[in-house]
Amino acid sequence: MAAEGSYSPDGKEFAYVPLDHAFEIWKRYRGGRTSPIWIAKLSDSSVTPVPRDNSNDFNPMWVDHRVFFLSDRNGPMSLLAYDTQSKAVSVALKNDGLDFKYASAGPDAIVIEQFGAIWLYDLKSGAAHKVDIRISGDLPQLRTRFVNVANRISSADIFAHRFTRGI
Repeated sequence: MAAEGSYSPDGKEFAYVPLDHAFEIWKRYRGGRTSPIWIAKLSDSSVTPVPRDNSNDFNPMWVDHRVFFLSDRNGPMSLLAYDTQSKAVSVALKNDGLDFKYASAGPDAIVIEQFGAIWLYDLKSGAAHKVDIRISGDLPQLRTRFVNVANRISSADIFAHRFTRGI
């Protein structure tokens, strides 16, 4: 069984979460349903776990010789990387704010969603930047525009207020 997974570039291995994470909205859950990431060698079905200490690890993304994933092992969900050559886990993008919720790897970057914002993590430089997203409403009446309302005015009044000192 696998809930989420990603094939190695050569297609010989598969990084996956064996069971879906049970308590996605619970912060820093450490019960019996924490989610590990395993790496299966497809030729002989052997499995190697990514090193962890009862953390919630999920969303594996295989890029070159590294498996990137989201984890709460150091506090808020951050982006970590497991090097399949050195067998070491490192923090790729530390997060001190709201949890990273989802991530997806592309050819040059990993896209990360954090509380409705989108971040791009550059795989070469290791730097991340927020993507400026602007969405216009589909309804034309909500778009910025000038409207001549002269023929819609039915009455007008000018109020003059005078403040005087009481004696």
